[in-house]
Amino acid sequence: MPRSMMVIMAAMAAVMTLLSCYAGEPAPERKRLFIIGQDLGSVRDYYASECCATPDGNTMYLNFYGLASEEWSYGGLGIDLQGEPVELEMDWGAGQTSAWKSATEFDGGLVIGLSITESDVKGGLARISAGEFDANIHQLAMFTRKIEKPVYLRIGYEFDGGWNPGYENSDNYIAAFRHIVDGLRKEGVSQVEFVWQSAAFPLDILNDGGYTDIRQWYPGDDYVDWMGFSLFLTPDEGPAVDARFQPPTGRELIGKVLELARERGKPVFIAEASPQGYDLNRRTNANIARDWDGPQGEGVRQVSDEDIWNEWFAPVFELMEQNRDVIYALAYINCHWDSQDMWNAPYESGYWGDSRLQVNPYLAERFNRAIEHWRRQH
Repeated sequence: MPRSMMVIMAAMAAVMTLLSCYAGEPAPERKRLFIIGQDLGSVRDYYASECCATPDGNTMYLNFYGLASEEWSYGGLGIDLQGEPVELEMDWGAGQTSAWKSATEFDGGLVIGLSITESDVKGGLARISAGEFDANIHQLAMFTRKIEKPVYLRIGYEFDGGWNPGYENSDNYIAAFRHIVDGLRKEGVSQVEFVWQSAAFPLDILNDGGYTDIRQWYPGDDYVDWMGFSLFLTPDEGPAVDARFQPPTGRELIGKVLELARERGKPVFIAEASPQGYDLNRRTNANIARDWDGPQGEGVRQVSDEDIWNEWFAPVFELMEQNRDVIYALAYINCHWDSQDMWNAPYESGYWGDSRLQVNPYLAERFNRAIEHWRRQH
């Protein structure tokens, strides 16, 4: 045998021996993310309190149709058409929004909830896919390049939520989602990961009269980096009033997302989470909606700190632990909902309460331990 062939065979044998040492070793897991939200005031107050774990990023919300319009406060983006920062902030009644300030004031990545509903723009989804708002995509691309940090873009979040007009046409939704992704990629954006988020909200299923398979909204593997869902009710909660039918529980709806995520090999983002109906400061729980548990804001009951933990927080962390193979991010909404115009009395958008951890030392301490334990599980 030629000497050169012997050398090659020896090298190959060495490589095979090295590889065999690692046979069966699992691939390194991605980092687990803890995100805080969801408006500038709430995020600032969270950091200022120094009550809790340092987040890996924060959440802000943008109106896609306003990104290139000064009249619309640039949709909450925080930069003008030349890419210069502006003081303008967007406010839908749920706190001030400026993605630029969020990205520059706080460390870590930025999670963006990008609204493309047709609430203010008739036929908006079809107009997006037709290219009418490509200037808005350019603005978003310019912004992401300018901040130079990871961005998790939740395009058309809660696509299956009945409160989002336009999304019921899943073909239009998919076309708009893909057009935005394609546009950002053509602009050379590289640090953006795209999140496809279900509402997974049992009350909405009850109001709609039945469940619709989320797969009909799926833009495709090439357009989705993460799958996500919202989590406000306790996972196994059902209606406490007489209902037309028994809707799936949150756990069952979330299970549909997890099933699809495992099937398609995608990580999962708990993109919005907050203990709806609880006031962590007053230590109370109240009805969230007439069709679910009674007139919203009524039925107030006193609860202990331990009750709140056991009823909402513990089941959420148990869900995360049980599905640690796919759930890699938790975005907690740390907000005094009752102080914001969109959510306060007479609670037309349901009763939400006060989810600020810093007002409840017991819950803050337990949350810190739980989130740090979960984040260490690489």
